[in-house]
Amino acid sequence: MKVENGAHSYTLLVGATPDRGGRAAIAHYLDVFEGNATGPTLPGPLVNFGQAVNFPLILGVVVGVFGVATLVHLLVVTVPRRRRDMGVLKALGFLNRQVGATIYWQATTVVVVGLVIGIPLGLAAGKFTWNAFAQNIGVVPVSVVEAGLVASIAVGALVVANLLAIGPAVAAARSRSGRLLTER
Repeated sequence: MKVENGAHSYTLLVGATPDRGGRAAIAHYLDVFEGNATGPTLPGPLVNFGQAVNFPLILGVVVGVFGVATLVHLLVVTVPRRRRDMGVLKALGFLNRQVGATIYWQATTVVVVGLVIGIPLGLAAGKFTWNAFAQNIGVVPVSVVEAGLVASIAVGALVVANLLAIGPAVAAARSRSGRLLTER
């Protein structure tokens, strides 16, 4: 509510439920200030920003696409570059599935390190950015982070990484060890 009292104007934040009791409470405050107050309003810049674009979602999708592309590149390039290492592992007695498992572990390790570093940094950067944005448009900066959503994104990243590792793991497992040790 915006209240004007002579030369002074101030905003009164009132929380009310959307039922009949909440409407009655707001009506009571409007009566107390005898017409010098206006009812609840939504901040225009925030409403306009929300209608224009869903920026956090778009940014998250772009970062995710770049992450997937980077991981695919890493896995595809690793297999040819590590042929000699795979040959040594096979000469030492690794089975084809164990050689393939090394590629899965590589993908998992890369994603886990990225999650351990990226989640705290992302949450901190998001909170900082939201606080700056909210204060700029004049709303209370309250950031909400759903732990379940963050956990499901982390699990999804691990699943996607291991799905992306299937092709390179099969290629590494199918290569012949004798030929691998003699090639450069």
